[in-house]
Amino acid sequence: MKNQYNLSPRLAACLAMLVVNASAAEEPATGPWTLKLTPLVSYTGYGGSPLRSDMTSAGVYFDAQYLDRGGIAGGATYTNLNFKGGGSALNQASEFFSGRLNFTPEFLAGRLTARLDGHQINNDDSTNESDEVQVVAPQVSYLHESKSFYADLGYAISFYGDSKIGNGSLTVQQWTPTLGFGFNQNYDWLQLRLYDVNVSNPLRAMRGHTDAVEIKFTHYFASQSVWIPSWVTAGGLAGNRMYAVDSDTALVYNLADEQKGGSFLAAQWKLSSQYKATLSSGYDIYETRDYSSGNRYTYSGANVFLGVTAQW
Repeated sequence: MKNQYNLSPRLAACLAMLVVNASAAEEPATGPWTLKLTPLVSYTGYGGSPLRSDMTSAGVYFDAQYLDRGGIAGGATYTNLNFKGGGSALNQASEFFSGRLNFTPEFLAGRLTARLDGHQINNDDSTNESDEVQVVAPQVSYLHESKSFYADLGYAISFYGDSKIGNGSLTVQQWTPTLGFGFNQNYDWLQLRLYDVNVSNPLRAMRGHTDAVEIKFTHYFASQSVWIPSWVTAGGLAGNRMYAVDSDTALVYNLADEQKGGSFLAAQWKLSSQYKATLSSGYDIYETRDYSSGNRYTYSGANVFLGVTAQW
């Protein structure tokens, strides 16, 4: 079964706070530099899969913002995927780095941001079909000065290592146009993103092209109580998506399985002026192919994520 070694490192939408996000409720910086450090853990349990049992991930991410001019972000995540039947676990290391610059041209009532992300993924996949992954992902975005309208255009090109089971090389190209709208005095935020993904080698994928739409709705709370979240986000994915690169969560889906849909719920609590906690859960549906029989089947992944952010 070809998909035995592929990974699906789904952490819902909680890493959005670690990278540039179309948020309508940004907090003012207290100095020239704003620094954030976030250790994180997640767990995913699989249902309906004859191969996968569960998966755990742990990592740390940072973000450094200089005034309103730009910043850098990055991090590393270690993932362990356990299989049924006593098979050897798969271990994966993922690294991410991002840089951004902000511009406020006179002819625009708002801010332009140029951003460039890079990803590196390595694991002990014996087929090499999910290993040796490099991703370059530029993005240009615009946020209106009222913080009630956002738009971006993202592109990602992903390079995968040569297959050791005769399926050749693989390059994936992705376009992600995005629109965001703030309303209710910007206490509510709606974001829509299209994933248009093209795969160079159909031997390494379920199909050569997929389209999916991701919808996120966020509500910000005015209460300062530690028991009430600062914000709550609910979202879902409709359509089909493979080998996706998610700029909000800084994740690369380095798997041949086709994501058929999903949903998530996330919330963040302000524990103090320096610390925040983010908790989320999500559910995703996948379709994969058993190459030994030629049959297709679906399976699901249910996940929970916890991250604690310290800010200076």
